[in-house]
Amino acid sequence: MKFGKTFETLLTAEWRQQYMNYAELKAMIRRARDRAPNPSNASNQQIANYYRDCEDEFFKVCDEELERVNFFFDEKLAEARRKYATLMIQMTSHHQPRDRESGTSIYPSMHDVPHSRGDLKRLRLASSEFYLSLIILQNYQSLNLTGFRKICKKYDKHLKSIAGNKWFQTYALNAPFTEDYELRRLIVGMEDLYTQHLANGDRSKAMQQLRVPPLGHKTPSTIIFCAGLFLGLFIVSSIICVISYFSFYDQQELLSSFVRIYRGPFSWIMYCFFISINVYIWQKCGINHVLIFEMNPRNHIQPASYLTVASSMGYLCTLSMLVYLHHKEFGIDDPQLFPLTFIVLATALFFNPIHIWNYPARIWFLGILGRVLLAPFFYVRFSDFWLADQLISLVYCLVDHYQLGRFYVRYYSKREDAFDFEPDYVVAVIRCLPAWFRMAQSLRRYWEGTSKSPIYLLNTLKYFTIIVVVVFSTIQMETNAGYENIFENPWVWGYITSATLSNIYQAIWDLIRDFGLFKVWHGENIFLRETLIYPKWFYYFAIWANTLLRFVWVLEVYLAYHEILSPYDCNTLSGFCEITRRFIWNILRLEYEHLYNCGRFRATRDIHMMALNARQEEMLERLMDAPDNDMQKNRRHKQINADAQPPKINKIYF
Repeated sequence: MKFGKTFETLLTAEWRQQYMNYAELKAMIRRARDRAPNPSNASNQQIANYYRDCEDEFFKVCDEELERVNFFFDEKLAEARRKYATLMIQMTSHHQPRDRESGTSIYPSMHDVPHSRGDLKRLRLASSEFYLSLIILQNYQSLNLTGFRKICKKYDKHLKSIAGNKWFQTYALNAPFTEDYELRRLIVGMEDLYTQHLANGDRSKAMQQLRVPPLGHKTPSTIIFCAGLFLGLFIVSSIICVISYFSFYDQQELLSSFVRIYRGPFSWIMYCFFISINVYIWQKCGINHVLIFEMNPRNHIQPASYLTVASSMGYLCTLSMLVYLHHKEFGIDDPQLFPLTFIVLATALFFNPIHIWNYPARIWFLGILGRVLLAPFFYVRFSDFWLADQLISLVYCLVDHYQLGRFYVRYYSKREDAFDFEPDYVVAVIRCLPAWFRMAQSLRRYWEGTSKSPIYLLNTLKYFTIIVVVVFSTIQMETNAGYENIFENPWVWGYITSATLSNIYQAIWDLIRDFGLFKVWHGENIFLRETLIYPKWFYYFAIWANTLLRFVWVLEVYLAYHEILSPYDCNTLSGFCEITRRFIWNILRLEYEHLYNCGRFRATRDIHMMALNARQEEMLERLMDAPDNDMQKNRRHKQINADAQPPKINKIYF
């Protein structure tokens, strides 16, 4: 792999603008080589002047790139120095002497404040994230140094010069960002602190918890093999299932119950496939979804793992469908056991406490789901309101699972209305719940915000309109039987009006607030924004697709009115379209959040710890002075010996 591609692969996406612009410098070399005067048509003086001008222009840009890298590295190193001192105070404060007058500890320790497992957990998380940030900064240092070395070597090779090597030896090797003394000291110090205070002196345990996955780590071949195997089985069984469905077309009673029972599980599987594609796109385009969702970067699952889960569940579901349709051929009179078996098996796999089948990811998801269900009693993070938004798009799936549970209770109770899948008032409540979760989260964020931004109240109003639509929809469905024509029912007009206003509101919010579009009104990126990660055509497609899919309910009303499709089939169409719309929404929503992180150069999770008091701040300032002195001594020592021997270059291992 060429270094240019390696450089793009290994850089930290949130710091992309702060790396040396290797691609631009490489393009300058290529242009200088291609535009060089022909020796047969130009004099030696003209050729010399041309190469001198190219050299001046090239190394002027190199100086600017070097200055930007130095500035950013010093800034991040200063942040790391302060964070290290803060963590050291919080971990070692219980060893500090006590105040002579009051007899209390000068610096509050973990023993002097209310102590819980949550405090230790946050301290471990903060330490591991800080350690990760140090490794990222070390990679930034090594990658930029290697980039300057490679580009200078390329300059000398293509322009037949030695100026590149001279500039690298004189400026790059002696630049502040190449000095790794303090950075290595912080890394080793963090390892020692974690070992002593958070791992009970067990260094192997500490390093296991602090370890950072290698950059550019590829997905294991076994996971890829499993994903391909189950995907192939799912595709084959799906094709057989479709053929079997149409072969039983004359048995409408069987097919009717088949569709009503399996629509909910199939919706989940369709959504899981979309999520696996979402994760693949995010990873392919450099969108750090692990940071955005605040996952642990040490054990997050790969896109192939998502595909394996979706494919395996899809394969089990289609097998259940096939046995359900062909139950008589197997000599089974009651086919209702097979859907129940699949649901129980899938539920058991998901909720089992055994450390198998992506256990950390399942626990992470259940924790987020718990915070969503208990909104507004928990602090709201991105992953919380993202999941609540997903539930809004999966509302028909939630309703199907409720009706499925109701069916099995009635069926095994031998009730005559067991196969009655008509909605009741519980369905209306379920349809309102996801919108309520988002309303509660928005109100919580407004209440916690220091600026009391009205944006959160406007967001609350957006989800309140969804509840209004559900209310009108439920009333009009319950009263339609009293009218020959649905448009004679006055509640229908209330439903149409509220649905129109709600979807216009939501569509505008999607495009402007969630996607960050319509920031540019002229030029190449008209109606979009300055920074784009995906191809430009995709944004225009997403604008139209997101808007049109929000108004699928208009087609639903038309088809139901002309009796082209039954209301249940219309709901099926609407539900699948909404899941597809959410798939597109996920792509752009995380891109916009990623750009926000890039603007703040946020490459690791923010773990909130207890604030330091005044005396601790004084100690913090004293601790921060020591590394500066060491750093200055190291710089003077390096400058004195610069001519004596060539400095050691920290190479990147590829």
